Amino acid sequence: MKIFAIILGILVILSWLFVMKEYRNGNQNTTKARNVTLLACLLTLIMTIMQFLRL
Repeated sequence: MKIFAIILGILVILSWLFVMKEYRNGNQNTTKARNVTLLACLLTLIMTIMQFLRL
């Protein structure tokens, strides 16, 4: 389960870095940027729930 948490953490970091890059370039209204933002939020929520439940 620790491996899953590490992989999830890396994915969260990468997705938020991509979101920040798209906002910096002014491409926040593209479908790709919106989908990645949604994915980043979802991954962050999953990671928070895992930490809350101590999984």
